[in-house]
Amino acid sequence: MTERLRLTDAVIKYGDVRAVNGITLTAKAGEMIFITGANGSGKSTLTKGIAGLLPLSSGTVERTGKMGYVPQYEEADRDFPASVAEIVLTGTQRPGKLFHTKSDRLNAEKAMKLLGIDALADKQIRTLSGGQLRRVFLARALCGEPELLVLDEPCAGLDAQSHEVLFGILRTLLAEGCAVVMVTHDVSDIDGISGARIIRISHGRIAGHE
Repeated sequence: MTERLRLTDAVIKYGDVRAVNGITLTAKAGEMIFITGANGSGKSTLTKGIAGLLPLSSGTVERTGKMGYVPQYEEADRDFPASVAEIVLTGTQRPGKLFHTKSDRLNAEKAMKLLGIDALADKQIRTLSGGQLRRVFLARALCGEPELLVLDEPCAGLDAQSHEVLFGILRTLLAEGCAVVMVTHDVSDIDGISGARIIRISHGRIAGHE
């Protein structure tokens, strides 16, 4: 089965502190991995390293295919002057690509409709609730048609209906061969995904597998 992600002996430092300390991890097509652990254990730093948003101090990260990344919604610049549709469309950007195509716009419209935010397309992101902003980030990741999806606490701020919609989407993506790596505090989410793995992080290291 095709590997979508291979992380080998990854180390990420903040000064002299090793926030991620020698983690090795693989994710195959159609596989879902839940990452859990206490606050400050290195989960978010790990996802940023996987997504290429933080450089590795040592080790390697290899990704195959297109990637989507959903950060914690608290990290958003809510004062950024952009509409929901404009933010979602950024999920189709790739290195060297200068313009959005008609297909990009159709994918963005499809993703917004799927997540129930199509009526918000012209709204400025500063006017959104936390749950709405979370769905905007998810739509942005989905419209890029990812083969590797990295999610940092995607259920935060979602109501029960949106939570079920999200997991329905994830099951579809997994069936289509996407690999999903998701940070969560609620390991009961694994019940909705057949064959998923749980990896527990403590002090920047893998402390256990389930």
